[in-house]
Amino acid sequence: MRKILSLAFLFCISCSVGENYVPPKSYSDATLAQNLNISAAKPLPQKWYTDFADVQLTALVEQGLKNNTDIKTAILRLKQARTQLQITKVAALPQINAQGGYNYDKQSKNISLTANSHYYSAGLNASWNIDLWGKNRRQIEADRALLKAAEYTLENVKILIAAEIISAYINLRQNSENLRLTEKNARLQQEILNMVKSKYNNGLTDETAYSEAQYLLENTRAQIPQYRTAIEQYRNALATLIGVLPDELPLNDTKLTPLSTSKITAHHNLREFPASAVRFRPDVAAAEQNLIAENALVGAAVAELYPNISLSGLWGYAAQGGSSLFRSNSQTYNYAPLVSLPLLDWNRLQNNVRLQKYIKAEALADYKQTVLDAVSEIKNAQTAFYENRAAAQNKARALQNMRKAAELTQKKYESGLIEFSQVVRTQQNLITAEQDYVAVTAQVLQNLTAFYKAVAAPIN
Repeated sequence: MRKILSLAFLFCISCSVGENYVPPKSYSDATLAQNLNISAAKPLPQKWYTDFADVQLTALVEQGLKNNTDIKTAILRLKQARTQLQITKVAALPQINAQGGYNYDKQSKNISLTANSHYYSAGLNASWNIDLWGKNRRQIEADRALLKAAEYTLENVKILIAAEIISAYINLRQNSENLRLTEKNARLQQEILNMVKSKYNNGLTDETAYSEAQYLLENTRAQIPQYRTAIEQYRNALATLIGVLPDELPLNDTKLTPLSTSKITAHHNLREFPASAVRFRPDVAAAEQNLIAENALVGAAVAELYPNISLSGLWGYAAQGGSSLFRSNSQTYNYAPLVSLPLLDWNRLQNNVRLQKYIKAEALADYKQTVLDAVSEIKNAQTAFYENRAAAQNKARALQNMRKAAELTQKKYESGLIEFSQVVRTQQNLITAEQDYVAVTAQVLQNLTAFYKAVAAPIN
């Protein structure tokens, strides 16, 4: 018996049916580098959110990484996967249970004259389902891969949350800057209205100019509520992302400086990073671990087609009286090897193998699609960053020229050289130029955020 158990143990640790995992043939690093126009393989920064050089933003991101509920959920799922692996690991080990019982049997008087019986028992019950074909080992392989997938998913959630916090913060600053500019323009236009009103009262201009000045001021004031509403919405979004109530948001509005890209993006080259970053993106890595798990589950399904061998045994005491239960002559034991082989299951097991193969094929397609999406996302972020950065430079020059034009136009009107309608048009163009510059500046920062999210720079 001991030799049989030894041979069974040696066999079951060396045999696992099903195909071992082979990494899919994906795009090489050289191909990825060519498609992404990578010029150098510099390591990605771990705390990339500090590149925005904003102390308040850094504090918000780090608080969000600690308190965000989506991250906490991902951590709990990671713990679930780790616990599930521990459960699976012991499934193929011998199981021993202590048991004890009392049985009273009252016989029917219409059957025989046998007396009623009392039966006491106590002992140990052991069972072992020998993993000859590797079903449990394949399940362990699958659960280990799912554990790694949960780890990568947690890292991916952290990256996504950090990017969402930065995006909401940029939107908040954009609307704060628009509000500041709008209120400044409203004050300037109030001064213009006062000047036009004075001229109108003195008969130096007509009612049309006065009405146009009023229209310009009221139209500007009408934009203020929408910016205040947007600011409140983004503040609430930030509070939710970092896991606090809106009134607890640690944000000092007085320290919100105007948006600028000159110091933040001048040194950024989005074509200097390792091409392997695509394969090491958490979502790509998680997709591959899911593929590994599905491949292992195919092997587990194949193992069910083979004979199943199990051993069970009992050692303990049995007696008709409780006082004699633990005497030496009350000892009892038994063992029962069992071999079972599926003969007629109406192709249930074969169809299960076929089903698992289909699921594996789906996981492979998902992995390939995730790689393609990663490359597309990175490339889009690169292009958008460089194009919008160039546009921001043009908008900055345009705004500078428009401010000069507005100043000169107002002086000409004050001197009576032009009609007030020209002042109105110039003021409207100035407001548009200011809003356009703020918008394109914010977009450059959003593009930089999108790039870091796309290459999934790790956050430790």
